[in-house]
Amino acid sequence: MITNIINAGFGHSVRFIAMLESLRTFSHAPITCLTPGSMIKFIKANTTQYNCDVHNFYYLQSLVSKRKKSTKSLIKASDKKLLQKLNTTTIMINDFFVNAQKIQRLFSNNTITCCLYHGNIEIKKNDDLKTAAFKKMVRDTASKHDIFFHINIQQPQYKPNLKCIYIPIPIVSRRISMHKQTVNSILGLQPEEKFILVHAGSAVMENVYKDLHNFYTAVNTLKTSFKIVVASSLGELVISKPGMGILQDCIVTNKPLLFLPGDFAERNLKIQLLDQLLQGNLPMIKNISASNLEESINQCLSIKNLYQAAYEQVPVNGADILARAANILKDIKKDKIQDFIPMIKEMSPFV
Repeated sequence: MITNIINAGFGHSVRFIAMLESLRTFSHAPITCLTPGSMIKFIKANTTQYNCDVHNFYYLQSLVSKRKKSTKSLIKASDKKLLQKLNTTTIMINDFFVNAQKIQRLFSNNTITCCLYHGNIEIKKNDDLKTAAFKKMVRDTASKHDIFFHINIQQPQYKPNLKCIYIPIPIVSRRISMHKQTVNSILGLQPEEKFILVHAGSAVMENVYKDLHNFYTAVNTLKTSFKIVVASSLGELVISKPGMGILQDCIVTNKPLLFLPGDFAERNLKIQLLDQLLQGNLPMIKNISASNLEESINQCLSIKNLYQAAYEQVPVNGADILARAANILKDIKKDKIQDFIPMIKEMSPFV
């Protein structure tokens, strides 16, 4: 059985859904998703047709704690059955909880453990302390697994020294499945009406975007000829707090993306990532205001051709690679991993 563990957030969830959609094109392997309660409804709504079990990750962790304290009598029979089922997991993909040791308690010692994450993890001399600490945290977490599937937008120029197998892969994102006219109809717009999507993430985690209130205050006074839509579909332009999920979606749908200022190290790295992709031409907002938003929107729309040219250079088949890798690994013994790694690496354009 394949088990995917997802941290709260649409970016993590969409990666899992994309992988599952790809997996179901060639395999009926049993798959389970563990996620915090805040994302269960969203994941179930997008995976019910793919025969996927979805459970509350934190609740299961509490059951493991009870079991460890020898209070087995307090655990319901149905929960015991679920824990036994998880113990048959042959491959686990963690995207992305830092405490790998607590996660491992849900599974057997024979489970092949994989970590999935994105972004630049090369610690550089000019990194500030927070950025260097964040990169170190990702590297340390990855090293506690058997395999690290590292999501990249471009060919990585740096191979990290990790205590696990390192496999760089392209972005893991869903493909377009709905016509523009259908999207507009759902949003209450005219079939060809243009709009700007305002996206601030799921806002269900501890790291809710710091300037969220200032952002929506500025949007409310923004004067533009475009309709402003706060929704989960992409328009002519997307304005978002920095995040990998929305960046991947914009690449796949070929939409210009305007990132708001970063509020901590991880989000600052996402801004750098997009700016590098655009060869230093990404419009930047230093302070959120209606006038600054308007100016940056106009700049983004004026360089749509640069976005398109950059996006066309990005491989987008990470979901298929991850799905096929999981399908291979689910049927092998843990001590045989190295025999199959060359086959998996051959799937990626970055190896």
